[in-house]
Amino acid sequence: MSVFCIRISGALVALSPLHIGSIRRVGVIKKTYPFIPGSILRGAVGVSLMRLVCKLDKPLVNHEECRYFDDCIYAQLFGEEHGRASKIFFRFSYPYHLGCGGVFQPSPTNLYRCQNPQCRKTYISFIPPEKCDVQGCGGSVKPYRGYVCDRCGMLNSDPVKIGRLTLTAIDRRNCSAAQIISDGEVAGTLHTIEVIEKGSRFHFEILIHPSMSEAVGLVRNVLEKMLPDEGIGGSKSRGLGKVSIEDLNIERLPISVLEKRADSIDESDFNIRLLSPMILDGKSLEPNTLLEGARRAYSWAFHTGKPSLPEIERLHMSVRTEMFSGWSLKSQRRRRLMPALSAGSVFHFGASERSRELRLALAALEYYAIGSNKPHGFGQVKIEHEGA
Repeated sequence: MSVFCIRISGALVALSPLHIGSIRRVGVIKKTYPFIPGSILRGAVGVSLMRLVCKLDKPLVNHEECRYFDDCIYAQLFGEEHGRASKIFFRFSYPYHLGCGGVFQPSPTNLYRCQNPQCRKTYISFIPPEKCDVQGCGGSVKPYRGYVCDRCGMLNSDPVKIGRLTLTAIDRRNCSAAQIISDGEVAGTLHTIEVIEKGSRFHFEILIHPSMSEAVGLVRNVLEKMLPDEGIGGSKSRGLGKVSIEDLNIERLPISVLEKRADSIDESDFNIRLLSPMILDGKSLEPNTLLEGARRAYSWAFHTGKPSLPEIERLHMSVRTEMFSGWSLKSQRRRRLMPALSAGSVFHFGASERSRELRLALAALEYYAIGSNKPHGFGQVKIEHEGA
């Protein structure tokens, strides 16, 4: 049985409040994401794995200088930091819908809802009506921004409970609250952060290339035993960020999974919906960009050369953009801000001719993703039928 990847999945549970820091602020309040970016989980797992397998007393920042570099499991898995192809991919972790067991994913940007609280009819359309067409309603129709359950379709603008904590830095020398002196003026360090409340549950997925199957056991040990101690997010030294892993599941995904998925795709009329931000160097998702990403996904999944695919046409699109950043373990500093297409953005494409290779490539793209920073969870996509 030919395996194209190994998937580790389960539930990540907050044992204490979590601050998943974004670059957004409202006044003095530091905002938190209501989900866990793949880069956050990747960093926590990477640091823990490094400590587990490193043969030195203190891991090096520049791993290429280590005499054990060629045999290091960490360097082989997390290769993109060292000029190699990454063999492990972390997806964005979104909150569970506790009512049905599904997962709340970012709502598509072509989803609209009637603003009449007694109606609330929803529309999936690139060109929505100005007024609700329900008889006797006539309410205004506006874009819906929030999350939708991938199982039952429930809409929720707040998929997890968010609280606030007010903190201050401590001056240990004077045993008092720290103060900042600037231009002769003294200011305190009181600040407020948003936190995801304790008990929140998130679905996580990690994909590992089958050539690194010997590392699966190590990653499992890190998730179950070391990640709870490492924690995730900000202010871990203050008791935030404690997590546990539940319902851990390891699957070796055969090629037949892609073949079955390809049979459900209509390449003549399909949507690409982003499940996480997509980084394309400030560009949009053009037909040639999608085809190249699909070719790479096909080659990655089937361990063969890039296939010849038919031309496709972009028919419609509904997008939002944002700025995204992250933390570099190698340089120990925040990465530069990058423009990204927001999660939920939708692109409508169609192919003029039938192609099984294109269907297989699109199926593989749902696992491989598209654009930059794929190992960090960026560029996750879902193939949908127009109007779905």
